[in-house]
Amino acid sequence: MRWGKRLLFALILLLLLSGGLLAVAEHKTSQPQFCGSCHIMEPYYESWEADIHGGKLNVACVECHYAPGERTTIKAKLRGLSQVASYFSGRYGSTRPRAHVDNRSCLTSNCHGDMRFMDKELSLGTVKFTHAKHMKLQDEKEQATQKELEQLNETLQALLGKDKLDRIADVAREATPQKQRMNQMTEMVRGWQTSVKPEQLEKLTHLYHRQLRLAQLKDMQCTNCHSYGTPDLLGKDASRRGHFSMKTTSCYTCHFHNEGFNTGTSQCLLCHTLPTKELMIHPKTPPDLGEKLKTPELTKQQIKMDHRQIIERKVDCVACHADVAVDTARVSRRDCERCHDRPEYFKQWKEPFSLAQVEHYHAAHVPEQRAKCLDCHSEIHHQLARGNTPTGQPQFLTSAMSNCTSCHPNHHLEQIELLSGKGSQGVPHGQPNMMFGSRTNCFGCHTEKSLTPHGGETLQGTLNGCIACHGERYTKTFEQWKQGLKIYTMDADEAYDKARKMFDQAKDLTPDARQKASDLLTGARADLQLVKRGNGVHNVMYSMEILESIAKRCQQAMAVIRAGGARKP
Repeated sequence: MRWGKRLLFALILLLLLSGGLLAVAEHKTSQPQFCGSCHIMEPYYESWEADIHGGKLNVACVECHYAPGERTTIKAKLRGLSQVASYFSGRYGSTRPRAHVDNRSCLTSNCHGDMRFMDKELSLGTVKFTHAKHMKLQDEKEQATQKELEQLNETLQALLGKDKLDRIADVAREATPQKQRMNQMTEMVRGWQTSVKPEQLEKLTHLYHRQLRLAQLKDMQCTNCHSYGTPDLLGKDASRRGHFSMKTTSCYTCHFHNEGFNTGTSQCLLCHTLPTKELMIHPKTPPDLGEKLKTPELTKQQIKMDHRQIIERKVDCVACHADVAVDTARVSRRDCERCHDRPEYFKQWKEPFSLAQVEHYHAAHVPEQRAKCLDCHSEIHHQLARGNTPTGQPQFLTSAMSNCTSCHPNHHLEQIELLSGKGSQGVPHGQPNMMFGSRTNCFGCHTEKSLTPHGGETLQGTLNGCIACHGERYTKTFEQWKQGLKIYTMDADEAYDKARKMFDQAKDLTPDARQKASDLLTGARADLQLVKRGNGVHNVMYSMEILESIAKRCQQAMAVIRAGGARKP
């Protein structure tokens, strides 16, 4: 009995000592100094120490990196043990530490739970930022967007019909650059010969994308914008890596990705305040130069620019600021494969992404996996370009010069469609160009330099491109193709003109007959433009099929017109 008491006493004493040791260990290991004792944590500890949270408020690491109530759970202890095991096993250097901060840690009553930061205006250069604008979403705004979208869809359905509207909406909902969507929708509407305006198409795609951005704002984490690893833009030393610094690249990803210049969420004045200071454009002009330019008034004063006057005159910001946003925030399959290396993850992969796919991926990665923008997206740069290129050209001109579609939207679209054997309404699918089997591209036929009317150089397709590969026996083939296409095109032109004239003169057609004949002629005209603009020689067989189908549809239209006269009482 005596030994039993002694044993019980020893056990109690051991438990008390163990508990005390665990309490001391718990206290010591929860101190920032303990975290900093690991040499891989040195830069993180130093940035914490320099940050207001550490240097001034002495907020411990565990207060942020464990959500409220999580610190004492078994899951939290196992996570801590796994980090210790990684350190001692030597795996600590293979990847950077993935320490997360839950929104609940930031919004506790001891920290930012009073929400006073929401309406506080912060200055980031010429940008006035408030958290409330991004985090206090109002249901009224979402409902207004939905109602506006429904009304626009009703209007467009009346103009296009349901099937064509569905095709337009599919393009409007693609997660592709805004200009690409607009060009594609405009071409579709142009081919249908409808009265839909470009402004309506732009509004349609803008509303769909606005819905997505509103949905993404609901998933926003504090760490999407405030994170370690960037210069502390709000601090005094911009060269120091911030611990909770503002990562403005996140702003650019949301505001610029798949948006047109100064449209939607990329509107300049959505974020920036209008400069009130006059900017000098150039100094006084020497008298002799002013006389030569026939503008003596330029010699009297400096020329200054006031942004307010520019806005009043409705001058597009792109005229001076085309260089402010460079690159895109595209997500490629290769980016995803850095984390997902098994084939089953890509069974549903399809490009271009739809907005539904994007919404699904965001929901799976941002709130659940706490992914940062740059974990998936490439980086967008938003700043004025300065200086010159290595070749001596002004840097600010390069963005406009490097993107041909800035001035030539959908350039060569018809040629590419003919080469691919698609694009026709009468013959939706045809054989691609015969040279596709050998992967011959544009440079295979366009081999000789020629001058454009503006004095520039271009590559011209010539007979020599055929002879170089096929020999002299193909000398006549090229001319025969051109002659054949010319005859087929003349026949199609004549058939369309005849049918169109009959349609314009038919005043007593029934509504159904008029609509049917109009649809046939609209499709025939679009296909005729496809062959003419695309130059039928890019795919002779397919072009001839299209021209034959044009003649047949014109004959069908004339038959409808003859049989579709309104019955007189």
